[in-house]
Amino acid sequence: MFQALKNQVPRVRKENEPPTRDPESFSRYVCDLCHSSGSLSGLRQCVICGRWGCSSCWQDEYYLCKSCGGIMNLLLLELPVRDTPDEPDIKTEKRDELTEDTP
Repeated sequence: MFQALKNQVPRVRKENEPPTRDPESFSRYVCDLCHSSGSLSGLRQCVICGRWGCSSCWQDEYYLCKSCGGIMNLLLLELPVRDTPDEPDIKTEKRDELTEDTP
């Protein structure tokens, strides 16, 4: 699942690339998600996108930033199964229409 997520999300920073320093402070850094200022020890780097996130922008469940964690939740959603087999499959119909037009 992580590989599918990595394929969908562009990297913002390389692995171990440091976060942006807060220009108003000597030893503080900026969260890439909410732009709040904090210490380096209060930031974590997301393994998917490389963003640095503070504790309020972090999802501990997957050890990802909330942005990537939200996408992960969407990928893990199970779509309900249709009960009526008589209902046509719209995706199949669209695909069939497209293939009929090609020589």
